[in-house]
This record gives sequence, C-alpha cells and structure tokens, in this order.
Amino acid sequence: MKSCVLIGIGMGNTASLSEEARLAMQHAPLVAGADRMMQAVAPFVQGKTLVTYESQKIAAAFAEYAGTDQIPCAVFSGDTGFYSGATTLRTLLETDGWQVTVVPGISTAQYLSAQIGKPWQDWHLVSAHGTDTNLGIALSYSPKTFFLTGGAVTVRSIAQFLLDHEAEAVLTVGSHLGATEELIFSASPAEILSRTDYDESLSCALVERMLPDVPHGALSDAFFVRNVDSASVKIVPMTKQFVRAAILSLLAVRDGETVWDIGAGTGAVSVDIAHTAHCAVHAVEYKEEACNLIRQNCAKAGLLNLEVVCNRAPECLSDLPAPNAVFVGGSEGELRPILRAAKEKNPACRIVVSCLTMETLSEIQSASAALGCDYEAVQISVSQSKQAGAYHLMTAQNPVWLVKLQ
Repeated sequence: MKSCVLIGIGMGNTASLSEEARLAMQHAPLVAGADRMMQAVAPFVQGKTLVTYESQKIAAAFAEYAGTDQIPCAVFSGDTGFYSGATTLRTLLETDGWQVTVVPGISTAQYLSAQIGKPWQDWHLVSAHGTDTNLGIALSYSPKTFFLTGGAVTVRSIAQFLLDHEAEAVLTVGSHLGATEELIFSASPAEILSRTDYDESLSCALVERMLPDVPHGALSDAFFVRNVDSASVKIVPMTKQFVRAAILSLLAVRDGETVWDIGAGTGAVSVDIAHTAHCAVHAVEYKEEACNLIRQNCAKAGLLNLEVVCNRAPECLSDLPAPNAVFVGGSEGELRPILRAAKEKNPACRIVVSCLTMETLSEIQSASAALGCDYEAVQISVSQSKQAGAYHLMTAQNPVWLVKLQ
C-alpha cells in the first residue's frame, strides 16, 4: 500500500496546527512543500525535506516510499480545500495508486473572519493566484467579496478599481495573518491607496458594499433614467421591458462570458444582462449623452461588471475582448462591418440583432449570408393594458424583429 498525507498548515503559525498534522510530520520520512511553508513547520520535521511547490517533483520524491510502511507528507498554506495546490497533487497521486489522507488547515478566510468577528458564510471567495481575475465579475456575486490577492490583483488594484467605478465600499485588509507582523484594518478605497504600512505581497482583502435591491431579469421601463439631465426634455430611445426579456432569452448569457451591446442607448439591455449573469458587459455607444445615461443606470443597479465604451462601432471593437455574445440594438448603417468584427473576434459568438424596419431585416439576411451564418427571426408584438377612466385598453408597441445569427 502506498500511503501519504497532505497537510494544510493554515497561516503558518505553528500554534494553529492540528495535533494530527504535527504527528504526521514528526513521523514522516519526507516532508515536501514550498519554501515559506517548510520554514514554518521546521520545528516538527525530523525526516528529510524537499523544498518545492511542483506536484510532479513531490510525487516523484514520494515514489521512494512506495511499498513501505513509511508515510511521506506534503504541506500547503491555508486549507487544503481552499484554492490549494493539494488538489492537483492529490489527483496526481491517486491516479498513481496512492492512498491519500488529507489533513485540513485554517483558511485565510476563516482566520480573518474570526479575527474581525464576522461570519464568512455569505462571502464570495476569490483567489487571484495564477488566475486571470476580472474584478467586475468577481464583485458581481455578492455584497461581500473576499480576495486572496496575487499577480495583478493587489489590495491597491482592488481599491483603485472601486474608485474608478465610484463604488462605495469598505475594505478590510489582513496582512501577514498569523505572524508577529499581523496587521488588520478597515478603510475606504481612497484611504487604502494612501496607506503604505502593510505588505501587499502577503495580504488578503474583504470588500463590503451596499447593493440596491434590484430583481433579476428584464427590469421595468420605469427603472431606467432616460432624460439627458434634469433640465432636459430629451428622451433617449430604449428597448422596452418585454422585448428585453426576449433578448435575454435569445442571447442565453452564461457566467464568466464577455458580452458586447452595440448601440447601447440608455443601457437597458446592458444593465439587464450584467445583473442577470455574472459576466463582463461592454456597452458600446458613441453619443456622450447616452453614455452618461448608461453610467447613471449602471450605478442605480449597483453594477461593477459593466464597462461603458464611448466610441463608434465598428472602429472601437478591435480593442475589446473577444465576445461570447453580441447584441446589436443600433448600428448607424454599419451593421455588416459590426457583424464581421464580432465573428472575426470569435467565430462561435452568439449574435442577436433587433430591427424595426423591413429594410434592416433584409440587410441582416444578406449580411448573414455573406458571413456564412444561418439565422432565426422572431417578430415580437407587445400590447400593454392602460387605464382609461373605468376601463382598461390595450396599447400596442411597435413590432420588433429579433434575429439570431448562428
């Protein structure tokens, strides 16, 4: 039998190690782990040591003890089940026939929770270690988001993102948790940027925000701000609620996807998508007054995963990340190059185009043929009741075609 133990050492403070973990390390012929972890557990190690974080090297070193009654160990920071390298190593070892025992440790989130006296069951947990983290998407899941920082995502970058998006938030920062240099403090994003008394390389952050109570799905037309300013009577056109509901259904946006909304107007479609799915939405609109409305409606919904691109399409589309889904609400005569730009970025992207006229519908048909796409067209006619004295009459909206390119 090949047996080994994978151990989570928590914050690296030996006082928080479980007795099971101590005994396993004391009796192990070999203890392997990254440098910082090995330094933390040095008092308990009596056998050989291997300083590495690479799973393949650890598995190769363990092979020496296969078929013996000796049980090697590997140690990991935090908890073995919380964004830990233990997962990769366990899979590798079990595939090779090892019986793996896992001894969990105290995670960074658990430790910070205990220190600040706040439960963590409603935190959204994010690790930026070795991942391409989109802060807007990460912050869209919950009013309380916990970050294991790393790479480009630092405490300062989180604070700067919140400031750039004018988001009211409180950050609780934990630096060198469990060590003698431990520092925990709470501050606004602006205050965070002015502080230099913490180590960003060994810090975590809890972001807490107050979010408006906004339902998911297509929001009511009354929710959206449409006046350019309080003194203006100009109303920016907007896709109506029940048409937006159909657009959401046709686009079928999934969590983590990237979405373009071309000709975003008031941003109603963008807001609905960004609030319904944990995705990255780019609202493209060249009219400055409309861009201001999108920003207002985005702030009203408490969204951080919606970016306003105040520029013309298709010229600006080459600078955007490849889309998984595209909605074209307005094209200003540039429909063909917009569709071409989307398909060049991602040939598999889903595209929905809305049109009010038969001429636009004909243009979509010919454009889809030129792109080698099939299409499906749906006409939506909506009538809503409106009170007229003691009676209710049905008031019709303009019919809309929604065309999905596949």
